[in-house]
Amino acid sequence: MQVFNKLLIILVGLFLLSGGMSAQSALNVTKKGNWGKGEGEIKAVFAAGPIAYYGVGNKVQITAFSDPANPVRLASVDVPDLVEDLVRTSIGGNQYLVVGNGENLSIINVQNPTTPSLVANVSLPSTAEGVATSGTYAYIADGGAGLQIYDISTPSSPSPVSQVDSISWAEGVVISQPYCYMAAGGKTHIFDISNPAAPALLSQIPSFSGGWHQDVNVRSGYAYISEFDYGIQVVDVSNPNSPQQVNWVDTGYRTAFVVFDGNYAYVANGDSGLRVLDVSTPSSPVEAGLFQTSTRVRKVWFGAITIGGQPTGHIYCAAQSAITAVNVSDPGNMTQSGSLSVQAAAPGTAFSTFVQGDKAYVAYGSEGLRILDVANPSNISELGHIDTPGDAREVVVKDNVAFVADRDEGVRVIDVSNPAAPSEITSIATPRARGIAISGNYVYVAASDSGLAVIDATNAASPVWVASRSAFYGEGVAANGNIAAITRWDNILFYDVTNAAAPVAMGETGALAGGTAGFAINSSYSYVHDFDTLRVFDVSNLNAPVEVGKAYSAGSWDGTASISGNYAYLNCEENGLRIFDISDPANPAEVAYFDDLPIARGVTAVGGLAYVAERADGLTIYQNDLVTGIEDPIQAVPGEFTLYQNYPNPFNPGTRISFRLEKNARVTLEVLNILGQKVATLVEGYKPAGEYNIDFDAGDLSSGVYVYRLKSGQVSQSRKMLLLK
Repeated sequence: MQVFNKLLIILVGLFLLSGGMSAQSALNVTKKGNWGKGEGEIKAVFAAGPIAYYGVGNKVQITAFSDPANPVRLASVDVPDLVEDLVRTSIGGNQYLVVGNGENLSIINVQNPTTPSLVANVSLPSTAEGVATSGTYAYIADGGAGLQIYDISTPSSPSPVSQVDSISWAEGVVISQPYCYMAAGGKTHIFDISNPAAPALLSQIPSFSGGWHQDVNVRSGYAYISEFDYGIQVVDVSNPNSPQQVNWVDTGYRTAFVVFDGNYAYVANGDSGLRVLDVSTPSSPVEAGLFQTSTRVRKVWFGAITIGGQPTGHIYCAAQSAITAVNVSDPGNMTQSGSLSVQAAAPGTAFSTFVQGDKAYVAYGSEGLRILDVANPSNISELGHIDTPGDAREVVVKDNVAFVADRDEGVRVIDVSNPAAPSEITSIATPRARGIAISGNYVYVAASDSGLAVIDATNAASPVWVASRSAFYGEGVAANGNIAAITRWDNILFYDVTNAAAPVAMGETGALAGGTAGFAINSSYSYVHDFDTLRVFDVSNLNAPVEVGKAYSAGSWDGTASISGNYAYLNCEENGLRIFDISDPANPAEVAYFDDLPIARGVTAVGGLAYVAERADGLTIYQNDLVTGIEDPIQAVPGEFTLYQNYPNPFNPGTRISFRLEKNARVTLEVLNILGQKVATLVEGYKPAGEYNIDFDAGDLSSGVYVYRLKSGQVSQSRKMLLLK
C-alpha cells in the first residue's frame, strides 16, 4: 500500500508538470446509462428492396419491411458522430454502407444485414453532409472542405485520393459518370472525374432564385436541383461545360432531395411530406401527387416491397422521428404501408439532479420534476413526473418531500412518498428561486434580488420560511453544516448558520475571474467552479476565506461543482465532465474527464458515480473509474463485448489481458499511461466472436498505474493494472 500511495503521489506530480491531459474524449471515466435523450433524428435513408438503412443520431439502423405493417429492426451500428448521409455499394462481391457522420467517413459491412460490422472510420476535414459512390471511389460533399474523394477498394482502409477544398458549404453530391455534381451554397458545381485523382471543375450552375442548393440528382441529361427554400431547379446538362436553365418547379419550403424511378421524381419536401413529379418530359415536370407524412421529410429513397405476390414500388421517407414506407404504385393515391418510429427525447430541459438512495430527482425546466429509478445505472427508468407552474432549476429532498427551485414561481413543495404519483403539498413564494441547497433541517434558497432565503424543514411537509438576507444577489447557493453561501456570479458571500433562523453574513471571496453559477462546500473548504478554473478556498475562518489551491480545466459559464470522497466533479457544458483529485486541497489535480457529451448543465456526485444533467439529452450517469481502485468491476455492454481484469495484477513484467466478443467486430486493444498517452497497441483489426487471451510484456515500461482499453466503434471499456518492478 505504501508503494501504491507513493506511485499516486508521483503520478499527481506528473499531471501538474504536464499542464493538462491528452486530447482524447475520455480518461478514467465510463459512461453507464442515460434517460431522456431519445434515439435522435432521422436525416438519411437508403433502401434495397424491403430493407431500409437509415441514420438515427449516431447510429445506423437496419429495418426489414418485408411485412410492412410490422417492420422488424434487424440491427444497429454505432458510428462516431451524427449520421448525415449514407449509401450502399458493392465492393469485391460484398455489400457495404458508406456513411458520412460529422467529420468522419465510416464503412460498414452489411453483406448480412442482421450482423453488420463497422470495418473502417477515417477523419475528414469538415462535416460530411453528402456521400455518393461510383465503382471503388467515395465522393464526399464535405461542408467547408468542398469535395473529398476516397479510394474504398479496400473497405477496411479507405485512402484519400484528391480534394477540391476551395468550395465551401458543400451539401449534396451525385455521380453520373464521368461527372460529379455537387450542391454547395448558392451553386451546383460540375466536375469531370474521368481521373478521380485529378477532378476538373467544368462549370457552375447558379441558383435560379438566389436560394440555397441543398442537393442535386441527374436523369436523362437534366439536373434536378433542390433549392431548399423554394423548389426544384431544372437544368439541361447535356453539355456539362455550358449548363442551361430550362424550368423551375415551385415545391415550396424545405425542398431537400430528389430520387427517381421510371418517369417519376420523388421529392423530400420537408413539412409538406412526399411530393411526386411526372418527369416523362424531363424539361417539364408536372406534379403527380402529394403524401403528407406525420413529420418533416429530410430524405427519400426508392425500394420495392412484395405485396400480394407482386413487387410494389415504395418510397422510404426519412421523416425525422420515423422511417415510413409509402406505396407509390399509384402516385395520385399514395398510401402508407408501414412505419417505425424512433424513441423521442423526453420533453423539457434537465438542469440539475438530487440523488437519494436508488432515486434521482431531476429539475426538468418547463416540465417540472421527474423522478428516475437509478438502482441500475445502466438501465435508468422514469418512476413519476409532476409539472410545476414555473421553470424547475434545482431540487433537494428530505423525508420524502422535494423542494423545487421553480424560478418565478418560488419554491414548490412536493410529496414524493409515492414516486409514481408525486403531488404538490404547498409552495413558498420566495422571489425568483434560482438555486436550492439543504443541510440538516434547513433548506437554503438563492432568491435573486432577495439574496438568501432560509426555510425550516424540520417538518418537511409543513415548511416555514424563517429568514431572508437581501444584501447580496442570489445566483447560486451551497450549504454544509454551519456554513451557507450564495454567489452573485462574480464572488461568494459566506454565512454562519449556526442559528439558521438568523444567518450572520461573514466574509467574501475576492473577485472571481470568470464567475460561477455553482459551487460546493465540504468540511472547511469551498470548491468554486470559476469558468476555466477550480478554485479551493479555506473557510475555516468564515470572516476571511483564503484561496489555497487551484487547477485549470475546460471553460464553462454555467458550471457547477459537486464533492464526493476525495474528488471534485465539475460540469463544463460543451466541455463535458471533469474530475479532480482533492485529497490535498492545496494541490487539486484533474485526473479524469469525459468530454464526448452534449451540454453538461449540472452534476451531482455520489460514491463513484456522477449524475449529469445534460439539458435536452436528459440525465446521464458516469462512473469515476478511479474510485474503486485497481480491481474495479465493469459490466459488459450487452451484445458487444466483455473486458476482464488482467492476471496477475499487480504484475512484473508480464500479464495476460482477456476479453470476449459477443459478435464479430473490428476492435482495438491498447495500453495507456495515467496521462492518457498510448504506450502499446496489442490488438487492432477484425476479430470473430469468441474469447481472446493477450499476453502483455511491460519490460520496457516504468512502474506505475496503466490503463488498458478495448474499443469497438463508439463502445469502449477500460480497466487499470499496476506494474511493480
